[in-house]
Amino acid sequence: MKFGILASHQFPRDADLQRSIGELIEYVQTARDLDYDSVFTINHFLGNLQTPQTVSMMARLIDHSGDMMLGTGILILPLFHPVHIAEEFATLDQLSGGRIVLGVGAGYRAEEFDSFGISMDHRGGRLKEGIELIRKLWTDETISYEGEHFKIDQKRIGVAPLQPGGPKIWVGAGARVPVQRAARIGDAWLTPGNSPSADYLPKHVAIYDEALIAAGKPVHGIERPILKEMFIDTDGERARTMAVEYLRREYAAYGQYEALDWFNSRWQELIDNSLMVGTPDEVADKIAAIGQHGFNHFVFRSFWGGMPFSEAERCLRLFAKEVAPRFQQVPA
Repeated sequence: MKFGILASHQFPRDADLQRSIGELIEYVQTARDLDYDSVFTINHFLGNLQTPQTVSMMARLIDHSGDMMLGTGILILPLFHPVHIAEEFATLDQLSGGRIVLGVGAGYRAEEFDSFGISMDHRGGRLKEGIELIRKLWTDETISYEGEHFKIDQKRIGVAPLQPGGPKIWVGAGARVPVQRAARIGDAWLTPGNSPSADYLPKHVAIYDEALIAAGKPVHGIERPILKEMFIDTDGERARTMAVEYLRREYAAYGQYEALDWFNSRWQELIDNSLMVGTPDEVADKIAAIGQHGFNHFVFRSFWGGMPFSEAERCLRLFAKEVAPRFQQVPA
């Protein structure tokens, strides 16, 4: 089992951004020193929260993350030209010594697509073609590509990635058709863990596995990452009080987007069925339950807008001491 962190660089509008970024770097250093496996960054544009851009944040974190995997959770690929992303992430791969994962998704905020002058109707096609073209460029050969959205003729990437063939591409998806697409075009399904429905994970794992089989891909022995909200304390009630207080603020900002109005209407279900909050024993039980569906790489977000970083770091330390050791593999 692997455990990582989501470096949630989304800050309230009135926050001191310089201070917040400095504290975030210290938070990543804490995770590094506690032997967490990965750190992921966020991508949004023109949002309700201050959100420094993902490529810049990844570059900033390279020298503070030790040997942790560095990834995007997620990059809204349809808003970018794939040549740009192929070059940027090949560069990051070189700078990091080959520790990069490119996590991508189709996006969901109409405001972002409108601002870029890109139709949301094209996001699925742009995602698929983007991944195809990026992978061709990462071969470091002279290539041609012609699709509905992108075309290049006899060109070679300027900077080749360090990892042979390039970084793994994880595809975020929530509904049936996008999950099936993730199975066909991705190296892993980066599973959203915030559904308020108790049957979401078993239902969509089955959909993903069926699509893997149809695509001729293995079902067993593969990376299965999931993003989860997590907060623990030796006092379970304190953990729940802290998490709910700050999560409500964060999700209230999300709820201002029309596509996420359901956060407010289904809040109690979210608390009951999704959030990994409580004592070390309670959170360990939830990890074990989710692990039964095959998930083996948990990426946790353990702080939200306005929460003191000292509380988030305390959570990281307690998890590393009391929970993570329960899931370490015992040498044969």
